[in-house]
Amino acid sequence: MKRVLTTPLKTEDLKDLRIGDIVYLSGYLVTGRDDVHHRVVREHMKCPVDFKGIAIFHAGPIIKESPEKNEMISIGPTSSIRMEQTQPDL
Repeated sequence: MKRVLTTPLKTEDLKDLRIGDIVYLSGYLVTGRDDVHHRVVREHMKCPVDFKGIAIFHAGPIIKESPEKNEMISIGPTSSIRMEQTQPDL
């Protein structure tokens, strides 16, 4: 089934989702490498984002670093398993 969701999300927006549904997501979402998730939780870092109702995109970016400016080359989805342990606390 095709679903169209817009952040901020509410619990009722998610309750009927099933494995295999195609989800189109619109609105605000954030991403961060697995290390960010772990550090925010384990080191009690202040997170600059309120996660209530937004989506987290587990991704692996390729960044070209230079002294003047870092450039985003590409970004793609990655497995969430590395973040699973800290996700509830995040």
